[in-house]
Amino acid sequence: MSLVISKNDSWKMFDQIAKRYDLLNRLLSLGQDEAWREEIRTHLPSKENFDLLDIATGTGDVTITLVKDNPNVHMAYGVDLAEGMLAIAREKIKVQGLQSRIMLEKADAQALPFLEGTFDAVTIAFGIRNIPDLRLGLMEMYRVLRKDGRVVILEFSLPQNLFVRAGHWVYINSIVPLIGLLLSGHTGAYRYLAQTIESFPYGDRFCKILKQMGFVNVRLKTLMGGTATVYWADK
Repeated sequence: MSLVISKNDSWKMFDQIAKRYDLLNRLLSLGQDEAWREEIRTHLPSKENFDLLDIATGTGDVTITLVKDNPNVHMAYGVDLAEGMLAIAREKIKVQGLQSRIMLEKADAQALPFLEGTFDAVTIAFGIRNIPDLRLGLMEMYRVLRKDGRVVILEFSLPQNLFVRAGHWVYINSIVPLIGLLLSGHTGAYRYLAQTIESFPYGDRFCKILKQMGFVNVRLKTLMGGTATVYWADK
């Protein structure tokens, strides 16, 4: 398989690694993936009976975390282009008995199949760096949010500490691709991960973009020494 993966075709890559995705996610995040999902939940709107959209929902762990034992969420929708990932998500939702509260649909983040002002919250975890046109994706998120709605975005970032950053560089460029290859058999997927992490405009740069797209009350919190960052903002 080619080592060069374009953002336009990244969903095909996720289809190919779908069966091993959850295991790799747990291993390569050093077990932090659950805590990171809970962090998203802490920044959801503090209101009752709200509707939520999770973009790049993948195998459904984020959507399930945000809905399970959370009576404030009335209905959640998860969208993704990778049908292989969605198939796994559907099974998880069935096991959790959440079919009446979570709906899944194959859809492009750059052309969401929802009317303007449909949701009170839009979330995306480790997926925004894969959207080919970042600003178009953010424009769509803004469009489908209701007035005073909130977007919560979790994404990888680079540590500010130079020593930590050096170790992180070695990890994502050497160790992660090797483990990814051994467990998934895909030669390019986890090199793609490193490339997109290093090119994403994280931190204050991303906050500036959010403001340019019309979001207000833009805030961020770094996680695990700056290797990930959660952003939240209002419409």
